[in-house]
Amino acid sequence: MNDSIGEYLRLKLRSKNILNREAAAYIGLSESAFDKVLKLDDIYPSRLIKLSGLLQENLLEYYHSIEPLKTLLEAEKRIHEEALRTLIDKIELQKQVIDNKEELLTTQRKYILELEGKSKK
Repeated sequence: MNDSIGEYLRLKLRSKNILNREAAAYIGLSESAFDKVLKLDDIYPSRLIKLSGLLQENLLEYYHSIEPLKTLLEAEKRIHEEALRTLIDKIELQKQVIDNKEELLTTQRKYILELEGKSKK
């Protein structure tokens, strides 16, 4: 990522036509203090969270492409995908069991009806 988080934030604010003074007031800073924040390479997460609310988007995603967070998130994603595949496989097996039991019940009902027919004769 070429842009600093401050530059990234500045671009996001401009894209939504939010002035620095509005963003500064939203997080409880003066406009001059906020201007300094936009020049930083690192911004407090608490401020990013507040500004995420103002922008209605997750500003913490900026860090998703930066190591080591990128690797950690990818590993976590793989774990979740594997767990999801496992659950899908278990659901499919359960569907097969249900289908087999329904088939067995149908066969048993036919047999019972056949036996009842024979017993009435």
